[in-house]
Amino acid sequence: MIARVFATLRGLLRRRPIEDEIVEELRDHIEREIEAHRSRGVSAEEARRLALRDLGGLTQTIESSRAVRATWLDTVWHDARYAVRTLSRTPAFTLAAVSTLALGIGATTAIFSVANAALLRPLPYPHADEIRTLRTMFTDGRITSGLVGPLEMTRLKDPSLPITNVAMAGRGDFTLLRADGTPVSIVVSGVDEGFFPLFDLPLAVGGGFTPEYFRQNGPNGAILSYRLWRGAFGGDPHVVGKTLTLTNGGAPILGVAAPEMDVPRGTDAWFNLQLDPQSTNHGFDGYLRLRPSTSDSVLSQRLAAVAAVLGHDFPGPEGNRAFLVERFVDSIVGDLRPMLIIVLSATALILVLACVNVANLLLARASRRSREVAIRAALGASRGRIAAQLLTESAVLASVGMVLGVALAYVAVRLLLRYGASQLPRLETVAFDTRVLLFAIAMLALCALGIALAPVLQLARRGVMERWLRERGRSVGGARSTHRALRTMIIVEVAVAVTIVAGTGLLVRSFLNLQHDDPGFDSHGRLKFDLVLAGPRYRDPGVSRTWAHTLFTHLRGIHGVTEVAGSSDFPMGDAFSRLLIQMDTWDESHVHVVARSSVVTPSFFRAMGMRVTRGRGFTDDDRATTGPVVVVNESFVRRYLDGRDPLTARFAFGFPQVNRASQRPIVGVVNDVKYASLWSSVEPVFYLVADQAWGGIFRLNVVVSTEFADPRMAIAAVRAEVQKMDPQLAVTVRPVADVVASTLTRQKLGTTLMLGFGAMAVLLATIGIYGMIAYASAERHSEVATRMALGATRANVFWLLSRQGLVVTAAGAAIGVGLAYGAGRLASSWLYAVRPFDPLILGSALVLVVGVTVIATLIPVGRAARVDPALALRFE
Repeated sequence: MIARVFATLRGLLRRRPIEDEIVEELRDHIEREIEAHRSRGVSAEEARRLALRDLGGLTQTIESSRAVRATWLDTVWHDARYAVRTLSRTPAFTLAAVSTLALGIGATTAIFSVANAALLRPLPYPHADEIRTLRTMFTDGRITSGLVGPLEMTRLKDPSLPITNVAMAGRGDFTLLRADGTPVSIVVSGVDEGFFPLFDLPLAVGGGFTPEYFRQNGPNGAILSYRLWRGAFGGDPHVVGKTLTLTNGGAPILGVAAPEMDVPRGTDAWFNLQLDPQSTNHGFDGYLRLRPSTSDSVLSQRLAAVAAVLGHDFPGPEGNRAFLVERFVDSIVGDLRPMLIIVLSATALILVLACVNVANLLLARASRRSREVAIRAALGASRGRIAAQLLTESAVLASVGMVLGVALAYVAVRLLLRYGASQLPRLETVAFDTRVLLFAIAMLALCALGIALAPVLQLARRGVMERWLRERGRSVGGARSTHRALRTMIIVEVAVAVTIVAGTGLLVRSFLNLQHDDPGFDSHGRLKFDLVLAGPRYRDPGVSRTWAHTLFTHLRGIHGVTEVAGSSDFPMGDAFSRLLIQMDTWDESHVHVVARSSVVTPSFFRAMGMRVTRGRGFTDDDRATTGPVVVVNESFVRRYLDGRDPLTARFAFGFPQVNRASQRPIVGVVNDVKYASLWSSVEPVFYLVADQAWGGIFRLNVVVSTEFADPRMAIAAVRAEVQKMDPQLAVTVRPVADVVASTLTRQKLGTTLMLGFGAMAVLLATIGIYGMIAYASAERHSEVATRMALGATRANVFWLLSRQGLVVTAAGAAIGVGLAYGAGRLASSWLYAVRPFDPLILGSALVLVVGVTVIATLIPVGRAARVDPALALRFE
């Protein structure tokens, strides 16, 4: 027996830099020690154990006498080279482990880089953490635009407040005329005197606004965005003093903003506003810069006090109004934050699955390395030294996986940006900066530790040499502890897979609910474009109305066009108009009730595919010379008429006060339309017909209904007709379906990613359980052969081996259901019309994951059940 042991020992040690003299000395020493113990009447088993106990000390003496001492760096280098040699001998294992880690690390790094760009990357403004956005709301449930007014911002300039600066901005669409006369649509923001000082970015060119530009009747000027300066003016360094020519006039250019300046987002030029500081017109975005070290709680208390004083001084427009403060970066990112958090959490679970799979591979591999580790222990290697070698191998695998993962992440991010992520805020560019690389290195360390933990605990524990010699005739890898660890990790894999698949189902259901939710209009077969009618040509209201009527007539003459209409507001757009209303039966206690208003042409409801549910819509007979009428939506009726017949009601409207002379009868009710977004609640809306409301037309939203399945077929003809009417109009024609779809970019991106991660989770869980069952079945070949030799049928063996995989799958599925429910509860506020515990979604997730894992269990079990007992026993 001793000869067989040392024959194996010599074969194993040939791969180590140890001379044959050491092996011979070890062999002679063990033989002498065993004979000495036997001569004292000790049994052979006990004599072997005592001899092996002294082996470590002898090895240390030999190594010390040869003065073999290596530095820590030499040791690490030697371990790394040995790990590379060892892994290169098992290319299939190495490829599987590295690919799995690369997949997990790549997915996690890619999503982290996106989250870093959107949420963690510092804003380009000095001390950006002190900047807040400011909005308002009514505490009594009344509807408001949510914007701020000059009166409120004037009060917030009180030096006793913990605020260093306040600013306002109002956004609008205009048409720029290039030097060659080409019209270009641009976004212009009017700003007050505090705007550029608040963001504190020096101009790239010029000096900008001075105080006189904000005084009443002061001069006008414009500051160009860096993007517009380079695009429309070719980066002309002498642009200051030239004129920014718009269709409604021009303004001298005073400077060029810094490249990083982008507030409000997408602004091409900033104009100075000359505002009445006591105006209550709530039509501006508000911004604050806090004093350093001011807490949000202190700021909220002080703003509440200001709001109370405003409500006392101006009970109409300011009564029961409260301030809403938000971190500037949060206001930019919006609902992209929760989506990124959900997806990043999913990738973290994917990484866990990848690490568990590789740990399973290492555990199975560890069973075949027990003899090697036993010899290491016999030669004096400490448990720490063995653990270090195993950790080094794991670090090599994780390092290669990280390099490939970062490359995959880079490619994945580029694909995401091309897929549409670049249209989302702060994702115009996604850089692999220091923070992303540090994150990848952290993932490397976690993966190295995570995948090494199980094999280290299995191989570096006490008594490995004695167990190997004692169990040499049978598989050490079949130890109960190894199988217990494998079963535990498979339970984790199945549970995580169920959680990810169920979470994917919730997001998919939420996205489908949004897609299929009725917005109140028909987007199919329709085109939409905006017109900004500005300049001397359109100053006469009669001329602008006649021009619009003529355009609609020409557009209706295009082949395939069935209807054309216009409106002041269009669903899913930024434009809005809210007015105060006063029903004919209300007393003076009903003050400052607000509803959204929209001015439309008579054919608007037909062109949009809306339904008139009561009374009538507008007709061509509703002209300026006929009695004024109004049409309301169903939400208006529910909220303000209290069951009253709407066709018997009248109401007045106006701003900043209700104009009682404007009282009009309701002649019709139309279905609700979602104006703000698909996931927002429906607001009360009343519609005015254009000829009875418009003095003149400045901005017109035009919708063209066609008979084409793909309305893009009519875009060229529509654009040509507009250009014939006025070549200086910039026109961008889009299908209405695309307008609606663009509001779901965040949800579409998150859902697509989660679908990929769900498929990845199922694949990893399937591979993991397949590998575990295949390994466990292979370890039990001798047992299977013995049972079959004693009369067991293949069916008996099949169910014996499959029971373990099925039990593990059931346990993981049960845990996964609990985790999925908890995850659904956490994400419920980010889902649309989806319950956290949706039986269909959870049931489908269970069927999918359990189904594929059962198949992954039965395939290797079936193969093991077909073993030839005679052939298996021959090797025993």
